[in-house]
Amino acid sequence: MKKYSLLLFDLDDTLLENSSWFDDGLVQSLTEHPLTKGMDKQLFLKKIKQPPKSLIEKLVSGEINTLEFKRERWKSAFDYFEVKVNMEAIEQLESLFTNTSMKFITVNEYVLHLMNELNMQYEVGIVTNGLYDPRQKIVNMGLGHIFSHNKIVHAEQIGIRKPDSRIYTIALEAFNKKPEETIFIGDSWTHDVLGPMEAGMDAIWVNSRGGEKPTDHIPYSIVSSIREIKDILLSSSSEK
Repeated sequence: MKKYSLLLFDLDDTLLENSSWFDDGLVQSLTEHPLTKGMDKQLFLKKIKQPPKSLIEKLVSGEINTLEFKRERWKSAFDYFEVKVNMEAIEQLESLFTNTSMKFITVNEYVLHLMNELNMQYEVGIVTNGLYDPRQKIVNMGLGHIFSHNKIVHAEQIGIRKPDSRIYTIALEAFNKKPEETIFIGDSWTHDVLGPMEAGMDAIWVNSRGGEKPTDHIPYSIVSSIREIKDILLSSSSEK
């Protein structure tokens, strides 16, 4: 019998291997909306993806919620271009972006087959800080039959973000599992390796950027792509 029975995955830049859906969706939205048609789309994208540090700190601390963060992020980008914008226009752009970006998320056949195989041997779940509807992403990826609503722990819905230890506890309780029965898999050292390991789980770091380990923690494995976890989790080596 395998030691592990639950696999918890991060979503963005892990199962959803890249975030081109965000970039492509935003540029398309900026191109379509009359307020932003004449702006430098790539520069605007950069400002959206790199909001002021103070704004990120407010989100992480819980001082503002994700809705407020999104609105302030838009406002900050417009401020850079010295364009005054009202809340109605911001909400229009946010809605346009949300609907447009999701269309860029499609089925990755390899990930689909991988998850079907893993789902036959393990329980699987998702724990994500993502600002945009993880359920819609999962459906567009063709994984809706694997990750039902009750298998997705979304920070926005519970008001707790990784790496807060409580979000890992909530995930374990949702599956009625112990930490030692669980492996967490994701691309963020802080959120998907350090946090889960300090909560008693093992972790697989999807180190797609080839970075150095920020701490001395030793994860179960380090891979450069989600594709590499198949040989780790679907072989006798998972008896570790």
